[in-house]
Amino acid sequence: MISHLLALTLLAPLQVPPEPAPLVMDTVPLVPLWERNHGLPPMRWSVALSESARQEATDRQVPIILWVLRDKDPASEAWASQKILDKKYIETLEQETVPAVAWLPALDGSKHTEERVRNDIDAEPHIRCPRLRSCRCKQHIDNEDLLKGFDIPDLLPAAFVVDPDGESLRQLAPELPFQDVDKLKLHFEASRNPERATRLHLEFMEIHLQRAEKYFAEAEYAKGSRELVAAKRNLHRFGPRLHARWDEVCKPYLGYGKRMLYRAKQMGRIDPTRRIQLLRSITEELSGLPPGDTALALLRRDLRLPRKD
Repeated sequence: MISHLLALTLLAPLQVPPEPAPLVMDTVPLVPLWERNHGLPPMRWSVALSESARQEATDRQVPIILWVLRDKDPASEAWASQKILDKKYIETLEQETVPAVAWLPALDGSKHTEERVRNDIDAEPHIRCPRLRSCRCKQHIDNEDLLKGFDIPDLLPAAFVVDPDGESLRQLAPELPFQDVDKLKLHFEASRNPERATRLHLEFMEIHLQRAEKYFAEAEYAKGSRELVAAKRNLHRFGPRLHARWDEVCKPYLGYGKRMLYRAKQMGRIDPTRRIQLLRSITEELSGLPPGDTALALLRRDLRLPRKD
């Protein structure tokens, strides 16, 4: 019996453990170490002749500036690895202009292609332009049409003011792309509109107006009035569209105030105490807007309060 079991054991195939599955290496590279440590300055490059870029330039009362660079051009590549990674430089471009880039193919016809990278080991891969880093290549390719039939200067990078209708380009001083941020600021300060808005101003203007619309729909008139007053503080910085937009959002508040003032007038004939209460309510709800100012003046008159100049 023992010999029989021994024979069966010897004849049974050996149980070899399965080989581990081969490791699949992720081929998506990480961004450079300095970029992981410091990040990229946030930047929104525009398509110079897009409706959004032209509208932004008109709203903010600033020029569209097109920066022209070229593949395999040492100065262009140095500009990309230095200037657009400089936070103060990028902030100046965004505050003073609507910035756009045209990155041209090399003189031999070759051109860069997009890269697929990760910001860190656990991040999802994303595709970007290896030169500008903060956008896809489409952002600069779409600007190349502006330069058709135009004599590209030998010295690049170069900066051009783009006419809003796209009919003309005017080159700025050839040395401008090579200067530091302080000289860049001085250049724009010398020619800019004294009343101009930054991108941050524009974002806050839109937020204030959207909130004012929302609060009116919710009958939160005091909150909405505060948003309109806050928006009006910077309204002088903007072009006609934002003035018309502010008037449009303010219009229902003015209509509401007009109705409340009429009711207060009617109420004064039968119940002066309730009139005073209503005027106080209008003053609080529409403070800083014309109906609120009118209600405050009427309230001072009715209560014989001294006027504050």
